[in-house]
Amino acid sequence: MKHFSFQSQSDALEVHGTRWQVDKPKAIVVISHGMAEHIGRYARFAKALNVAGFDVWGIDHRAHGRTLGQQGFGDFGDSGWDGLVSDLDQLVDLVAASAEPAGLPIVLFAHSMGAAAAQHFVQSSSVKIDLLILSGTTVRKPDDEVPQYNSIFEPARTPYDWLSRDEQEVDRYISDSLCGFEGQTIRNGFDRADTRRMDPKLIALIRKDLPVLLLAGDADPVNDHMKGIDLLESLWREAGIQKIDRQVYAGGRHEMLNETNRADVTRNLINWIQSGLS
Repeated sequence: MKHFSFQSQSDALEVHGTRWQVDKPKAIVVISHGMAEHIGRYARFAKALNVAGFDVWGIDHRAHGRTLGQQGFGDFGDSGWDGLVSDLDQLVDLVAASAEPAGLPIVLFAHSMGAAAAQHFVQSSSVKIDLLILSGTTVRKPDDEVPQYNSIFEPARTPYDWLSRDEQEVDRYISDSLCGFEGQTIRNGFDRADTRRMDPKLIALIRKDLPVLLLAGDADPVNDHMKGIDLLESLWREAGIQKIDRQVYAGGRHEMLNETNRADVTRNLINWIQSGLS
């Protein structure tokens, strides 16, 4: 594991990342993490990918982890959400330039907020990646009511029961000083009224032969009983993107990589990647 950093081309913010490196990789996996967490939470997944022969890169997105604006956690900096998407694009370029040998396939694994960023990213840069995995993702119309994520699990043990059925994983999240934005002011963050991810003209810019995997638990309140993921798939299929697969787990909540059946989830993800690259 190695740390790296680069200066954001959007506003010169110092962006910090982590690389889990292997010798002679088959491909590179880029991880785009979710809201109020950090790339270090993906170490277990990254190590499993290493065992399978994949080099792994990820950044702490702006406002998260070690990549903070002047106001700390929750400050997305002067370039805001578009800057975060630009940082992801810049990371993919950096990964491609660093690949040995040159031309290694690039897989983008994106979770939750990171998956929202990936949906924007592929509208302009889908040619830069070979496979896309969207985990815990959704699209939502601006006038749709935002679900209260923990409410369906009440009476709940913690405010974060919606993340996973695994109590130890939930407790790890709560005890992690780099997780959760309680008491923090969100500046220039993701705007739920931003309709670009649903714009047919922009979705049409995604290359039609991009293999996509939608990963979800069917009890994840973020996609509101699968409504959000169903809408996302229908919009993309209408745009001509046909290579869309699903891995949906009964009873699974928001973080399938941290769920009680995470070993099966990880194995199935790696199998899908290997199949897509063959």
